[in-house]
Amino acid sequence: MAKIRTHYDNLKVAHNAPDIVIKAAHKALIQQHHPDKCQDKAAAERIVRILNDAREALLDPVKRKQHDAWIKEQEHKYKHHASASAPPNEDPQPTTHPKEPPVTEQVISHYRALSNGLAHDIQSHLIWCRFALGQSWQTDKAEGEAALYAWQAAQEAVHLFNQQGGYAGYTDWRLPTVTELKTLLDSPIGQASFINAQVFPANPRWQWTISPYAGYGGGAWLVNFSEGLAINDNPSLPCAVRLVRG
Repeated sequence: MAKIRTHYDNLKVAHNAPDIVIKAAHKALIQQHHPDKCQDKAAAERIVRILNDAREALLDPVKRKQHDAWIKEQEHKYKHHASASAPPNEDPQPTTHPKEPPVTEQVISHYRALSNGLAHDIQSHLIWCRFALGQSWQTDKAEGEAALYAWQAAQEAVHLFNQQGGYAGYTDWRLPTVTELKTLLDSPIGQASFINAQVFPANPRWQWTISPYAGYGGGAWLVNFSEGLAINDNPSLPCAVRLVRG
């Protein structure tokens, strides 16, 4: 039996995601799959309908409760099916887990770039994730699309990320300050962003910081890696998140 596909899967959020995270995830995915941005408009429209259905169900307490009950029912059926299909009178076999590959290290500029997706800044002593939230790390590269969040939703997403186990054994990841995130700005090579692409591949263009703007009009600070500068902007702007600790 194939893995059941839920509204949570469609919006790429956890089962305990609050409404603000659901809204931010829906907004980011709608922007990504908007029919005006896709060659296959029919497929894009189908995806948009799926995303809208997921948002409607998860933001309605009654529908969300019904969906959660349906998930439990499907999981129960799957377990029963797997149990009934098991060969009788066989001794249980010990579970084996593939060995984790050893973590290797490469010094690139002032970073110790680790193969497990972490980067130690030798100068600032901060530890960075080499991928953005929404991406995954595969040995030496970041895969997938970075998730985009409004500023408040970004903070909620980081909190949830730590609650769900964090990464690489750490659960104290956070949004960087504007001063910290600006330390990643580097001279671009060719058409690359203003960041060391060997250390931080597939780098998203705009990334939030935890720093609010203290001047007139409010807002929050973000770093634009396409132009190599920090700016304050509307906190509802969808931006990516790069995690840091230390």
